[in-house]
Amino acid sequence: MALRNVKEVSEWLQVKRSTIYLWAEQGMIPHLKLGRLLRFDPDDIEAWLHAHRQEVTRDPTLPKRRHGADNIDALIAMAKADAYNSCRETRQSRAKPGGE
Repeated sequence: MALRNVKEVSEWLQVKRSTIYLWAEQGMIPHLKLGRLLRFDPDDIEAWLHAHRQEVTRDPTLPKRRHGADNIDALIAMAKADAYNSCRETRQSRAKPGGE
């Protein structure tokens, strides 16, 4: 069994060394501690990666949308109208009691 060191595992997983140390400290990644040295069994890392794999499935019938923002121009127009009407109502309510 050829064990790998932190540098080799960080390069393999394409993460910073500090991330490997943190994961090991938190018990998130399988490792061996030999005194102050961390070593990793490649087979254990492969199994760990496989266990953490997330399959991305997408329904091909549904288009990709952002939170119902179908027509951004219509949304902007509605927001402007709401703001305008809100200001108009505020002005009218101020004018009635003291303006008559």
